[in-house]
Amino acid sequence: MPELLRFQGPDDSSLVVEVDDDSPGIQLVSRSEEGIAEAAHRLDAALTACRPTLESVLAVLRHLKPEEIEVSFGIKLNAEAGVVIAKTATEGHFDVTLSWKSGPAAAS
Repeated sequence: MPELLRFQGPDDSSLVVEVDDDSPGIQLVSRSEEGIAEAAHRLDAALTACRPTLESVLAVLRHLKPEEIEVSFGIKLNAEAGVVIAKTATEGHFDVTLSWKSGPAAAS
């Protein structure tokens, strides 16, 4: 059965998300009077934690010098970890699209 998890945001705002009840950390956090689990991290801090990984992915892909880069990934919110890359099927992943336009080679 899914659980409700509240992430605190800026200016006293909050975001309530539905998570699987077998998500790690659900039993380790506090609950409000309404029975909503409180996340261990603020939403902005949890999302900021992804940034170094995404910057690393882009840095590696930029070495291929594509004209366009598109990286898609799922973000899963978790009570204790904050943010994790969501899986599809059985593996965590990034979908990457690189494109080069045909025509004269670009000058370095």
